[in-house]
Formats: sequence, structure tokens, C-alpha cells
Amino acid sequence: METNAFKGLMRKEWLLSKNTFILLICFKLFIWAVVLGGSLFTKNHELLYIVTSMIIGIHVIYITMIVGSGLSLEEKSQMWLHNPGSTSHILGSKLLTGIWLQITSLCTAFLLLGITVIFFDPGGTTVNLLTAESIFQMSVLITVSGLELAMLYTFYWAIYHSFGKFYYLAKFKVVLFTLFIMASILLILFVEKQLLAGLELILPFPIEMTTFMNVHIGEDGLWISSGGEKISWGGMLFSTLKITGLFFLSSWLLNKVVEVK
Repeated sequence: METNAFKGLMRKEWLLSKNTFILLICFKLFIWAVVLGGSLFTKNHELLYIVTSMIIGIHVIYITMIVGSGLSLEEKSQMWLHNPGSTSHILGSKLLTGIWLQITSLCTAFLLLGITVIFFDPGGTTVNLLTAESIFQMSVLITVSGLELAMLYTFYWAIYHSFGKFYYLAKFKVVLFTLFIMASILLILFVEKQLLAGLELILPFPIEMTTFMNVHIGEDGLWISSGGEKISWGGMLFSTLKITGLFFLSSWLLNKVVEVK
């Protein structure tokens, strides 16, 4: 029964998100096509590579845009207040929908990169050290970072609207919300610093992972390489705990406290 209910929520989220998803896909393709036309007209291929790389990188905020769009639509109905099901299921369906749509959009972006290489570098000399493994690692980190950003957005969204439930706090909710953001960010950074200092002593050495792409323009031409940095196991563990904690806390706020006004 719960499985069928969750499938129904996923279908609902797709119906709510599909217009935003299609709009973002069309906007991405439009920007790429315009830059492609400009590159063909001016014979300046470097700009197309740069824009394609930026399209891939901007996906870090993709889940936030999908989840934020869904929350904005539900402000009118306040469905989480009247739904007999679990609020965590409602929020989980939004996040899972955002993840799948981001993966789909990210695959489209990498496809655009492949088309760019085929059109402007048929010999394959432009792309250097950009392997399937590095693309996979980059996609995973973009998705995880996007999920963390989406959970922070959802949490702060819930906190902001929580002030509407209290008459006296509602008068000053903008000021209180700003102070809360500042205090919470400082607290998170402090806890992260203290926790990582301890975890790095007991967890294995950091691992090298691809986190971004470098676009190089020089006298010898243009080439793309994967850029990596060391990711600590402690950092990944803290991100997992932060995402999980924010998820359940946001679900509780939506279920018990939030009243959109």
C-alpha cells in the first residue's frame, strides 16, 4: 500500500515538475544552439567549449530549482498539512524526482559536449584526460552537492514559513530569518571543522576524484582536461549526515510547524 502511495506521489511530482523540466531543457538547448551558431559564424570554437562546460557545472543547482518549484506550487494548496501520508514521503518524492531529472539533464549536457567534440575536434585531440570514469565521478559529485544544496534550501524554506505560525514572530520574520541563516551557517561550519579534525585521524587517506573540467586556451589551441581534488572520507560522511539530518528535520517542520502565509 505504501509503495503504491509513493508511486502516486512520484507521478504527482513529475506532473508538477515536467513544465519546469521541459523549460530548463529547452533553455539549455537554446543557449547551446545560439552559441553553436555564433561559433560557426565567427569560427571561434573556444566559446562553445566554455559554454558547454558551464552548462554542465550549473547543474549543481538543478535539484534545488526542481524542489523549489514544487514547494512554490504547493504553497497554494498546503498539501503537506492535509495529506494523511508521511511528510517524509512527500519530501522524499520531491527529492527523488529532482535527482532523476537532474541525471537526465546532466546526460543531455554531456551529450552536448560529445557533439561539440565531434563537430569541432573529429580527431579527438581537444579532449585530454576526460575519461568515462572522470565523467562518472563528476556526475556523482555534482548530484551529491546538488542534493545537499536542495536540502539546505528546503530547510531554510521551512524555517522561514515556520515564523508565520507565531503572530509576534511573523512581524519580524525577515530579520529573524536572516539572523538564523547566519547563526546556522556558522554553527554548521564549526561542527564540520571539529568533526572532520577527529574523523581524519581514524578514517583512511583522502581519495582523488574528478570534480570539474578545465578549459585551456593557449597558443597551441584549445583542450579540455578533467580537474580533480582530494576528497576526504570524513567530508563525505559529514555531507551524508547533514543531508539526512536536514531531510528529517525539514519533514518534521513541514508536518508540525509550517503554515505558509
